[in-house]
Amino acid sequence: MSLCSVLLKLIRRRRTINLQYSIENIQSLRDSESNPILFLCHKMNEINHHVKKNALEKVINIIEKMTDLLSGRLQAVIIFLLMAKLLIEVLTRYVLQSPLSIAEEMGGYFLVSITFIGLAYTWKEKGHVRVTLLISRLPEKAVRPIRFITLLLATAFTLPLIKACYDLLTDSLLFESRSGSWLRTPLVYPQSIMLIGAVLLFLQLMVEIIKALIAMKKPGENH
Repeated sequence: MSLCSVLLKLIRRRRTINLQYSIENIQSLRDSESNPILFLCHKMNEINHHVKKNALEKVINIIEKMTDLLSGRLQAVIIFLLMAKLLIEVLTRYVLQSPLSIAEEMGGYFLVSITFIGLAYTWKEKGHVRVTLLISRLPEKAVRPIRFITLLLATAFTLPLIKACYDLLTDSLLFESRSGSWLRTPLVYPQSIMLIGAVLLFLQLMVEIIKALIAMKKPGENH
């Protein structure tokens, strides 16, 4: 072996040792927080990640609170009002022999509100009809991607629903449509309930998609 080849091997070995030392030294400086620049960059990344996570959690909390209030509690009050209206209708029709002329129309509006605005809360509480014959037999790792796909499909379905409700609302505004009863209620009011319910469902589905993405990144947890 020539002297030149020996010197080249020594130089390469020294460079490798120096490079490994530099990487280990930088890591130790970061761990010991003795390097202010590296420590500052590391902390800035942590703060940025923490801020994004907190902002996402705040958005999720706002949407879910809105779902609980408008799609849950408010609809519970409307159900109670619907029951009270039916009771009054029975009493006035069969006892006083003078039925209320607005009972049928108002009951229809209450049902529209319960049905459409209640969609988001029902989804949040997993109250919609689901077929779990196959899902229940699959491992959790396989269930999460399937759930994510179904959420995407459901969200895609809400988009034409929102558009249809909006088109119906704009037509009623354009032609000033009213109900056929003596109240002559502008139909834009009950139809706006349908649009609000579709939008609430879309927002709740977006929250569920975010949760599904987080769940897929944490394979060790059960959701």
